[in-house]
Amino acid sequence: MDMYMVVLRIVHILAGVFWVGSFYFTFFMLEPALTELGPDAGKLMTYLTQKRRMPMVIAFTAILTVVAGVLLYWKDSNGFDLDFVTSAPGLTFLLGGIAAIVALALGFAVSRPSAVRMGAIGQEMAASGGAGSPALMTEMQAIQKRLHRVSVIDFYLLTFALVAMATARFL
Repeated sequence: MDMYMVVLRIVHILAGVFWVGSFYFTFFMLEPALTELGPDAGKLMTYLTQKRRMPMVIAFTAILTVVAGVLLYWKDSNGFDLDFVTSAPGLTFLLGGIAAIVALALGFAVSRPSAVRMGAIGQEMAASGGAGSPALMTEMQAIQKRLHRVSVIDFYLLTFALVAMATARFL
């Protein structure tokens, strides 16, 4: 038994389940709830970003998933051997991994900074005791639109990665 591979697979799968599960929850439940709450969403985002550190936790599990996945691929492919890489399972793992890496990059480049800014806006609104200025409301709406656009892209990327990882060994 190769304990290195067993541990890497466990880390990859558990971190991936948390990452993709958190994303699906956010995409299907949290994002629509925040949109419905309007100005009150700022309080929730402040709590999630400042107290629960949601963006950092999700970012950590995403990085863990990708690093473990790259190490698994390296070991499975015997150092990126072209015979494995060009096989049906090798290509499927590779394309799924690329999709996950792109989703991770979008998370760091767009989603995480946007969520942090939404939390800061929520704090400003709470400190002012009201809904906030029209400028803050406009900024909050623009951030929500940006997050939704990126979320749709990430939905497809992560779903593709998940399906690729689940099926690659059987191709």
